[in-house]
Amino acid sequence: MSEGRKLSPAGSSRTSEHTRHVTRLDRALTLVGRKVPVFPCRNLPGNAGDKRPHTLHGFKDATTDPALIARWWRQWPDALIGVPTGERCVVLDLDLAKHVEALKWYDDNRDRLPRTRIHVTRSGGRHLLFKPHPAIKNSTSKIERGVDTRGIGGYCIWWPAEGLPVLHGGNVTEVPEWLAELMQPRRPKLELIVNRQPIRRGNPSKKLEGILRRMSEAREGERNSLLFWCAKRVRDMVACGELDRAEYRTAFQDLTAAAVASGLTHLEAERTFFGAMK
Repeated sequence: MSEGRKLSPAGSSRTSEHTRHVTRLDRALTLVGRKVPVFPCRNLPGNAGDKRPHTLHGFKDATTDPALIARWWRQWPDALIGVPTGERCVVLDLDLAKHVEALKWYDDNRDRLPRTRIHVTRSGGRHLLFKPHPAIKNSTSKIERGVDTRGIGGYCIWWPAEGLPVLHGGNVTEVPEWLAELMQPRRPKLELIVNRQPIRRGNPSKKLEGILRRMSEAREGERNSLLFWCAKRVRDMVACGELDRAEYRTAFQDLTAAAVASGLTHLEAERTFFGAMK
């Protein structure tokens, strides 16, 4: 997916405060006209970006009642527009300005993310909107530091109401399966049972060197399958008594590092490795 590097400013400074207030209410009512419930949120960019809900029950107070919405924005004319997530859409929230890890993750995965609606955020991040998916729940830095998700029980700020850019506005697509898989609970690390007295067969260090070398030569399209094969070979060495616990842990670390160097993320490498340990 491609997007321009230079983005339009967050809004015109020439716009009067009165017009900005009307615009927020108008845009809130426009969302309501599309059956999207909304609620008011704090608008304090100087206070650690405070965007907490104004209302007592937060996103649970979201409504499509125009009269209530009008009262809210008369009470809090600067309020940001909050929209619950989960039922109409889920959000991949990328904090690109604060976390270099999020920026790298986005650069690494941009080409395999499908074309979908994107909201540019006030901090310079991105909200990628997708159709509802049961695997996408609320998470903070589970995928990578600064890469969050919002699903059922969460909400997002509707940044287009603040005049910020929208990319691919007419398209909200399905969550890619590889992204949904990243949200699955991590499998517990398996503690392999090894022989009390390892039976050495040949030269285990040479075997490991060969396995690591094969992983380091992995090409795009075969990295996961090759890592799975290599991990199986390590498991076989443990089962045969060729590796003790300490050697197994070192082999895991070295093989994971080789997989990451070949282009996999650390999370993908761990999941593939432990999947082979079954």
